[in-house]
Amino acid sequence: MIAQQLANGVVLGSIYALSALGFTLIFGAARVVNFAYGALLMLGGFATLLLTQSAGLGFFVALPLAMLIMAGAGVLVFYLVVRPVLGRGDLAVLLVTTGLLYILREGAIIVFGTEPRQIDMGVEGIVEIGDVVITNQRLVVIGCLVVLVGLLYVVLYRLRIGKALRAVAQNRAGAEAIGLNINRVTAFAFAVSGGLACAAGGLLGAIYAAEPDMGDLPLLKSFVIVIFGGLGSVPGAIVGGLAIGLIETLSGAYISFAFKDGFTFVVLIAVLLFRPTGLFSSRMT
Repeated sequence: MIAQQLANGVVLGSIYALSALGFTLIFGAARVVNFAYGALLMLGGFATLLLTQSAGLGFFVALPLAMLIMAGAGVLVFYLVVRPVLGRGDLAVLLVTTGLLYILREGAIIVFGTEPRQIDMGVEGIVEIGDVVITNQRLVVIGCLVVLVGLLYVVLYRLRIGKALRAVAQNRAGAEAIGLNINRVTAFAFAVSGGLACAAGGLLGAIYAAEPDMGDLPLLKSFVIVIFGGLGSVPGAIVGGLAIGLIETLSGAYISFAFKDGFTFVVLIAVLLFRPTGLFSSRMT
């Protein structure tokens, strides 16, 4: 029984980790909290849905295309919404991104309605390992996390733009002093963040369903995870996402399913009380 719950927790934690990765990249690059991130996740889910249903593409073709679309949307969010208010305080960024979240969510309700729609992944069957039964769809979720984390590692540690992003995250003033284009690097972070949000939204839509408010809870969980793992820390987002997924699954199975989301915020309170810097360094190293 516990092995099954652990497997379920890893699947849920993989989606949370993908969500938190994009969220923490933005914080690392711009030192702002982007609450519109939940809307990008939701739009990514619907973009994947439209590409599979209306365009007739397979899920594994539709998802990367949707990620590219949402990467572009992330850049637009930066230049049209976030950049104009940078320097006016954290509250200004928080207010405009929260407003964008509600605008996009209400727009999605008008366009798509409120009925949940499941994305067809085109993957069937189950895998049995002892007493553990896991669907192939859920294995795809874990596989996507591994692949995207690997690609993110290559981007951050092998590509020039990734090294620039790490430099900005570690010392923004110093990076600007050596001639880095801060706005371009930050826009790149928003692009990668939009792509990761889309990946999480597409996988959520396949495992559960795509709906206009699907980004709200992952947004809150991402916020908790990046605090738990360390603001701006990529390893912290991965470990934190998996940990929160396991905590929720195990607490829901053995304590109270109705209160499982509450345990996430118990973790948040405990971290803020006893280790406010999180598990890992807050710098993107």
